[in-house]
Amino acid sequence: MWADELSAWFKNFNRYNNGSEEQFWLSVFSAKTTISDRKSAKSSIFIKRPYISVIGTIQKKILGELAKGERSSNGFIDRILFVMPNLQQKARWNDKELPADIEQEWHAIIDKFICLECNYNDKGEVEPYILHFDEEAKKRLYEWLHRFSELCDREGNDTIVSIYCKLEIYIIRFCLIIQLARWTCGECDKTYIDLLTVERAIRLTEYFKESALSVQHIISEVVLNSQQQTIVGQLPCTFTTAQATHIAEQNGMKERTLQRFLNDNIGILFRKEKHGEYSKINP
Repeated sequence: MWADELSAWFKNFNRYNNGSEEQFWLSVFSAKTTISDRKSAKSSIFIKRPYISVIGTIQKKILGELAKGERSSNGFIDRILFVMPNLQQKARWNDKELPADIEQEWHAIIDKFICLECNYNDKGEVEPYILHFDEEAKKRLYEWLHRFSELCDREGNDTIVSIYCKLEIYIIRFCLIIQLARWTCGECDKTYIDLLTVERAIRLTEYFKESALSVQHIISEVVLNSQQQTIVGQLPCTFTTAQATHIAEQNGMKERTLQRFLNDNIGILFRKEKHGEYSKINP
């Protein structure tokens, strides 16, 4: 599904069906069986393994809309992979064009992918073909997952932990996609997932992790009140609890309120370097 403005997509949730559409999108992430009932249809549509890709754009200033309602706590945002180009300056117009052979090669790759034959069982259903990891690939994947789990253990923000948990699911999907993409391009076979694929999947997952943290930072800034914005602006890049307390008191915020504000924004606005010492994620 292509949505030029993603805000129009999620703002229409629950407009006509009192909550079921948002729940539908949450369950589709895990390919849970769904039944579609429409007044115009003569019978229900049963989908055993639903799969839908959604792609679109959204402006930074309305990212806060994405976190409204239950979407900030029910895992909806965690399922989204954000791409945030780090452009230092506006792109300039030029006369460069994509060579025709690249477009043709891309179509050939996609056609080969789509035409990949499937095995069917006696009921006419697709029989999944399982790709296992070779020993080197599995070892590397487990090393990364264990390190990622340690990151979750140290993380004090529930929202960030939830994002990390979804990325553990995504990395397995990336491995499958990358291995098959490499096979389609004639770079490898498709009997198992190898080490190179895992390394590329890790790199991709780390990118989406950093993008997700940036998005959470933007969302937090959008919802900050004027007092909180002033305090964050006055805090140095690295600071102690004592420094933050002093700045907060100057702006009329009590120490207990400040401590709660710091804890709620660990991993979003701040990093806790060690006991009593913090740093800004985006100074």
